[in-house]
Amino acid sequence: MADLRMPDINHITIAGRLTRDPEVKYVTGGARLCNLGIVCSRKYKTKSGEQREETLFINAALWGEAGKWVSDKLSKGSPVYVEGSLTSDEWEDKNTGQKRTAIKIKAHRVQSMAWEDQKASPPTGQQEARSVEEPIPEDDIPF
Repeated sequence: MADLRMPDINHITIAGRLTRDPEVKYVTGGARLCNLGIVCSRKYKTKSGEQREETLFINAALWGEAGKWVSDKLSKGSPVYVEGSLTSDEWEDKNTGQKRTAIKIKAHRVQSMAWEDQKASPPTGQQEARSVEEPIPEDDIPF
């Protein structure tokens, strides 16, 4: 078993709603960063049959022109689909001096799941992989 090779895979897909309006800021070197808060819930039954709901709050970061589009078109409560990879931020707490860590999504693609948001044009060029896509018109669905 020592020679077993396992690929390193870091890919996440999540759908939920924005917990706040997207926040755009410019970092050293002029790069655009758009920070998002996403909430995702799932309902399930316990072994005893009791209904429960689990809610997850997670932060995401989107770089470049696509971040501008997201901040212009989406707001708190907007339903979104996000693809990306998990990253870890580390810092030292100013009050306690302790090291802190937070896991967040480095978004490669953010897609609005609201039909009215999908009518606008997505960003062009390189950022297209991280853009909102046009929905398939209902009359084009083959069933």
